[in-house]
Amino acid sequence: MEWKFDEETLEFSGRKIKPSVRKLREMAPVLATPKKDTGLAADSPTYYMYRDVAHFGKIRYDVTRILALDLAGERNKTLGHVHPSSPKGTPWPEVYEVLSGEAHFLLQRVTQLGVEDAVLLSAKKGECLLIPPGYGHVTINAGKRDLVLGNLVSSDFDADYSQFLRMRGGCYYEMSDGKLVKNKNYGGDFELRQLRAPDFSSAYGTYAPFKKGLLEAVKKPEDIEFLKKPEQFY
Repeated sequence: MEWKFDEETLEFSGRKIKPSVRKLREMAPVLATPKKDTGLAADSPTYYMYRDVAHFGKIRYDVTRILALDLAGERNKTLGHVHPSSPKGTPWPEVYEVLSGEAHFLLQRVTQLGVEDAVLLSAKKGECLLIPPGYGHVTINAGKRDLVLGNLVSSDFDADYSQFLRMRGGCYYEMSDGKLVKNKNYGGDFELRQLRAPDFSSAYGTYAPFKKGLLEAVKKPEDIEFLKKPEQFY
């Protein structure tokens, strides 16, 4: 399947898809320095979300385009969200692929006792990443050009942004110079692991089919069954 952008519109396999737009004023609550001037208008777009680009049963394929921006000294990122639990009690997983650019994924598992795990994963074009059940996540544009991602996820739930809004972002901020700054709202009793995304994901048996990309993996429905039945993830 071929894709390209015509300004804000995504052209994907002959279809033209308009995005939902995340604007700067919506991102202010999760920035490291929300009161610092970014030099951008409040309604400036920071990233575009192209949902329902394709469907594979109850699994949808989305595309996200994160602009190459400096947000008051911080690298541009997504707002961050957590997946709720399925009817059988296991949180929904997700799979990403870097289509263009360089990505950092901040994954965090947070309970009432604090941050149980925090990991920053790096990925380049063609590499995929599993979001395991129970991890909230933020995607960061770590390069100098727009970051474009594809993802596969169940259409049976809506993402929950409340944790990241309440805590004013993820448990770490990545600044424009690459420095990682701990978000004090999460307390201090945790550290950040840093890994390559394929190395992290390879620990899970469900990752193997995605080494050739998301749209190759979907050709075998049994390989993406865990996205509909999260209890099969492990």
